[in-house]
Parts: sequence; C-alpha cells; structure tokens
Amino acid sequence: MKKINALFTLIMVATMILTGCTLPARGTPPPAGDTSGSAVPPTATSVSIPAAESTDTGVLPTAAPLPAITYTPVPGAAYPEPATPVPAIPSATPLPAASRILFTSGATSTTVEGDLDAGQTLYYVIEGAAGQSMDVDLSSPTSNVYLGVTAATTGGTLLDPLLQDANWTGTLPAAQDYYLSVTASGAETNYSLTVALSPLSTAPIATATTVPPVVNVPFDPVAQYGRPDFEDPMTGSSISDWEDEDGDLPDTLYIRLALTDARFYVTGKLAGFSTWYFTWRELSDFYLQATMDSGTCSGQDAYGLIVRGPAHMAGVSYGYVVAFTCDGKVWVFRLDDADPFTIHDLVSLTPSTHINSGPNQRNLIGIQAVGNTLTIYANGHQVAQVVDDHYDFGRIGVFVSPQWTPFYTYRVVNYSLWDLGE
Repeated sequence: MKKINALFTLIMVATMILTGCTLPARGTPPPAGDTSGSAVPPTATSVSIPAAESTDTGVLPTAAPLPAITYTPVPGAAYPEPATPVPAIPSATPLPAASRILFTSGATSTTVEGDLDAGQTLYYVIEGAAGQSMDVDLSSPTSNVYLGVTAATTGGTLLDPLLQDANWTGTLPAAQDYYLSVTASGAETNYSLTVALSPLSTAPIATATTVPPVVNVPFDPVAQYGRPDFEDPMTGSSISDWEDEDGDLPDTLYIRLALTDARFYVTGKLAGFSTWYFTWRELSDFYLQATMDSGTCSGQDAYGLIVRGPAHMAGVSYGYVVAFTCDGKVWVFRLDDADPFTIHDLVSLTPSTHINSGPNQRNLIGIQAVGNTLTIYANGHQVAQVVDDHYDFGRIGVFVSPQWTPFYTYRVVNYSLWDLGE
C-alpha cells in the first residue's frame, strides 16, 4: 500500500471544505484579519457524535470529563521487574579502549568534543548506577555522526549505532560502566558529546530489620514485547512518512514540520490553536513511544501524539490525543467531531512528577492501546489510564498546541512502535 499521510488543520468556516482543520483554545479569539473564516470554540452542548464527521484537529480540553469515562491516574504506582533480561553481548568480543568521562564535583552533566576521520569510531566510558537516568546527545556540523550505547558488564546494546541515531535517553539497568561509541559515517568532522546523569538518591540504606521500599521500576517495552516492529530515529531516513502527496513537509498558516540538520521539528504557529498531522501508519492494538524535546516553551504549551485517527481523505474527524505540557502536566482528550466541534476530556491537565517540566526538557511519551483501554506513560512510569470504546483503529501522528508561545517548536528525537494486534 502506498504510504500516504495527510495534513489536517482545523478552520471552522461558513462553508466547510474538508481538507484540514485547526481550532482555538477555549476562550481564545481567532486571529485578527482572517477573512477566510473564523475559528469557533467548543460549546457545552457539543457532545453528540454525528453520523458524518469532518476533518482532523483539536484544542484544549473542556471543563469537566464525562462520567462515563473511567480515568485512573496512578502516580507513584509500583511495577514488577521486567521478566526478560537485556540480551547479553558475547564475552568473546571485548570492547576496545575508551576515554573515561568524569563529572566535576557537584555536576550532573558534561560535554566532550573531538574530531573524527571518515569512517572512524571512538569510544567513551562512563560509570552509572542501577535505576539512574542517562541522557546522551551527539551533534556534528555534518550531521553524519552516530551514537552507540552498550552495557559493559551485564552486556546488552541499549542503542545500536546501525540505527544512525544521535541521541539516547533511558534508565540504566545495573551499576556498571557503559560504553558510548561515536562513529563518523561520512567525511571527517568534529563532534560534541553531552552526557547527563540523574542525581543518585540520598535515601538511607535499609538495615536487616527494615522492610525495603517498593521500587517503581520503569516500564520496558523491549522486555515486555521484544524488539519494536518499527523504529524511526527522526533523522530523515523515513521522512517520506511525513511528506504530503507532493513530497513536501507541511508548512501552513498553523503548523510546520521541518527536518533541519537531521533533526525533526514540529511548530505550532498561532498561540491558542491546536493542530496535528498524521502519518500513514494505521494501528489497532499497539504500544507507541516517542522521545520529545520540549524546546523553548512556557506554561501550557503542549506537545504529543494523536492515535486511532481516521483514514486519509475519509471526510471525518476523530482520535485520541495524548500530550505533555511545558509546566509538567499530562493531558488526554478525545475528538469526536469538527462541525460542530465536539471533544471530551479524558484526563484534564494533571501534574505529574514523572514529567520533566520546563523549557528544553526531554520526555519519553508512551501509549499502550489494548482494546478500549489506553495506558499513558511518562519516562517509563504510568501516569494515567482511560477506558473508552469509541475508536479502536486508525492512524497516528504528531500534535502541537502553542497555548502561550507563538511559533512554539519542539523536537521529535525518535519514536518506536509495537503492533500488538498481530
């Protein structure tokens, strides 16, 4: 099947042309001087689902969720250790010599720089603790330098350099050294490697007479489901998934997708308007996760994903939106229609300590959809769960809501999906 994706930006006009839609936040007027039409905010009576729905996009949630929705936020919930260990690297192939990365006293991050010849690989090693979060970001002027992350003692490739990714964020499985490989795939270049580790806990060690605390182990989809069915490093290798029929990335009055220096950016142009853009992939039951950098944001500027959307050119508008806000809240809503505009709040803006809040923060958004249950994860920790049986299949896409910041831009670092419907 030909890969087709479609841009839908919701603009409520007197005569609706079903090509794309964008709607304002609750209580936000449309931009001045827009003579092509006016955006209409939702009303309290817009709750029914009509037989025919128009096209796709969304806005901020309504004031109260419907009582029929089951919502169970579970911050701080405990989860068992993953049943499947990280695959081991054969002991017969030891890693080469590496330069050790050390932090200055009190620091939690550092940056090293260097030069690579064409095809050359250099190695660094850093010590990490079990459960510690590590964030590695590699950059170069030529955008042809790729990262690898490997556990030294327990074995296991946390990031394969063959994926041609320049970033990795995750939770370290054990206290040991971790090797970071830096490989130039093209011409000689210089590079910059930034490594950040979360601070170690200062909690007292339990004695023999103390019951140890329950550890909230982050959810690991690889341990649960195996390797993903699809991975996109968002460096341009699968850019056709996001292009329109003319082979272009969208750049409209409301939204822009851009690939710059092998980095994928999503921009919401007008403050108060929420927009999304679908790729061609359709799924029923799945686990989907995406690493996103919040960018220069403030307040309730939101970034995230839309799932179970309509088929391309279906002439209807629906789906589930899962988003994080700059100030560290999770937000889930269901879009039912665009004319009249009808949404239902499934999770109102709810703070979570598992979301890294503020500008230029990195978060991993996870969505597990099985039947009528959607479970939402932030950096591996479950932060919400909703039960809703309106939509069970459809396309996926990216979502942006610049509530406070005009031309709000965030970065999609990578995403992976597991098809659980097979």
